[in-house]
Amino acid sequence: MSALGTIPEAYRHLLADETKAFAWIATVDANHAPQLTAVWFNTDGEHILFGTSDKTAKFRNLSNNPNIAVAIVAPQNLYQYIQLRGQVEITQEGAAEHIHTLSRKYTGQDFNVPEGQVRMLYKLKPEQIILWPPA
Repeated sequence: MSALGTIPEAYRHLLADETKAFAWIATVDANHAPQLTAVWFNTDGEHILFGTSDKTAKFRNLSNNPNIAVAIVAPQNLYQYIQLRGQVEITQEGAAEHIHTLSRKYTGQDFNVPEGQVRMLYKLKPEQIILWPPA
């Protein structure tokens, strides 16, 4: 069973496409300063998936240090969330298609990718899952 499969039923709605929750991504830069960003995300059942261009702080930070913490807060109950920790795998493969999938989830239409922009796809297979309130 994948780590995501161990999440109790009462928290699984946070990962559902219908929920449209944002994932708050915490990374660390080269100077060890934290960087936090809200991103669109989805899951393939095993990984949390999100993307950026190759020009962002997230890309630079995660290329140098793949350790990440992700918090997903329930939009209908701000006192319920999941925190996931682990290392991301970064790939360009499938990234352009993925941003369109996420954009359709959150906006109902394809993403307007600027000409020449290189998209990156991040795959987090959680090594630690923290639930609040604890299950």
